[in-house]
Amino acid sequence: MSKILGIGIATLDIINQVGHYPHEDEEMRALDQRVARGGNASNTLEVLIGLGHQCHFCGTLACDSDSKLIENSLTELGVTLDHCQRFPEGHAPTSYITINQQNGTRTIVHYRDLPELDAEHFQQIDLEPFDWFHFEGRNIGETVRMLKHLEERRRDQPVSIEIEKERPDIDALYAHADVLIFSSVFIKGRGHEEPEEFMRRMKVHAPRAIIICPWGNQGAWAQDQDGNAYHAPAHPPEHIVDTLGAGDSFNAGLIHGLASGKNLQEALGYANLLAGIKIGQTGFADLASKANDQQTSA
Repeated sequence: MSKILGIGIATLDIINQVGHYPHEDEEMRALDQRVARGGNASNTLEVLIGLGHQCHFCGTLACDSDSKLIENSLTELGVTLDHCQRFPEGHAPTSYITINQQNGTRTIVHYRDLPELDAEHFQQIDLEPFDWFHFEGRNIGETVRMLKHLEERRRDQPVSIEIEKERPDIDALYAHADVLIFSSVFIKGRGHEEPEEFMRRMKVHAPRAIIICPWGNQGAWAQDQDGNAYHAPAHPPEHIVDTLGAGDSFNAGLIHGLASGKNLQEALGYANLLAGIKIGQTGFADLASKANDQQTSA
């Protein structure tokens, strides 16, 4: 299996499940509450660990009690934290998440006072041992510096970047990726209602990248470096339980598929399968074994 470095954030998630999404100024009682470690890169690495990969996290950590909870959670999973940038002050980034029991959607209010990862720290990492680098599309100026440093020193290790939300100058990341994963929210925010048109236009801006467009219950689309388009259907669960982390599971499934030698069509299908299983449960436990069971019985 592959040795993967994930660059992004790890958060403390305070998750409330409610019977319906609250109206403004409404007071309501939560049906359930749990506290967990979250963050896009952190979640993706958790799923990749379950798929048998060696995973290392590169992000910032504080020294407060909530950061210790995050650190302990990752360490217990087997994620290596040697490449994290640590700060003596500040609080763990915190996401306050409301899950609507009616449809499984999640609404997130995020707070952070912890600095983002800086390029100088990343430049001290020995990049040679890694087989894959996965970035969150955030902290754009510093991330571009990291990507340029990586281009100068990497062998042939692939670089994937998740483009989840609009940020100033985020387009500057495109030229440095081998795999670009765009959320449907981002694509629609750019004025595109169909992923195929968006992929064709992206060919100009990222000519060497595989373009990935997950599209919810319509499945996912992809375009390879030669401009060939692919589609894989969704794998919806019988009951939607929790959509939190579905995109992170999709990303892990895609990376796993491509890193394991699957072709793009196969990797896209596997990513959809993992995301569908995640939506049908709370948390990431046993995604790999459940995916194997479904593939065996298919």
